[in-house]
Amino acid sequence: MNKLVLYCKSYDKDVHRAKILLDSIITHNTDNIPFYISVPEKDIDLFKSVLGLEHYTLLTDESIDSENGGWVGQQIVKSQFWKLGLCENYVCIDSDCFFIKPFQLTDFMFDDTTPYTVCHEYKSFFEFLDKQPLNFDPYQSFLQERLQIMELFGRTGVVYDFGPGPTIWSCAVWEDLFTKYVYPNNLTFADLINTNGSEFTWYGEWLLQSQTIRLIPKGPLFKNYHYPHQYEYDKHYQYNLDKIAKLYLGIGMQSIYEFNT
Repeated sequence: MNKLVLYCKSYDKDVHRAKILLDSIITHNTDNIPFYISVPEKDIDLFKSVLGLEHYTLLTDESIDSENGGWVGQQIVKSQFWKLGLCENYVCIDSDCFFIKPFQLTDFMFDDTTPYTVCHEYKSFFEFLDKQPLNFDPYQSFLQERLQIMELFGRTGVVYDFGPGPTIWSCAVWEDLFTKYVYPNNLTFADLINTNGSEFTWYGEWLLQSQTIRLIPKGPLFKNYHYPHQYEYDKHYQYNLDKIAKLYLGIGMQSIYEFNT
């Protein structure tokens, strides 16, 4: 079994972005970490035609979870990749991400058995957003989701963010959550997502609760552009790939943006 793999859940509309991600992995994957992509069964032929057949393994979403589709379905499939038994840990990467510099196993693993956990408060991000003309308060939305799950587990104190993606997940943590919380409460993971927030928060809060593995915190792996204001700000101040690569392994951005080097 692999210590760690890269995994992307994608679909037809993101096929060309998945190709960019694949090309970046081919270029920068120093340790030849295995890469898996899953897509709906109906999209298999499309991905084979655009991405080819080499340097990755293509799976169907249905082989991971056969009952869920749509946006919630994406979250559920990502969180249940561990059930395939292909690895001990996985880096979950969205199609709209790409690597910009060489990476290796030690970027994701603290030691032979312990992955890093993306865990931080994201203060600089919310500080930036407070200066922007948004019609809602993103920090309150952030707190609302996380405090609900913290309350369920009886945790108080610092409110953490366990994203943005890519994120590093231990299969042991996911299995522990299902074995000790989801199944005993007659729930499905769809129930968790539909009522109380993202897969990132469920994973992180359960890890804090259970201590299934040692939590070694790490900041965001990629520079993520969640809002147009972030991207325009960096363009204005010429915060280019060379500068981003000093701090990050890659870039994640909405499909409506195109990063100019």
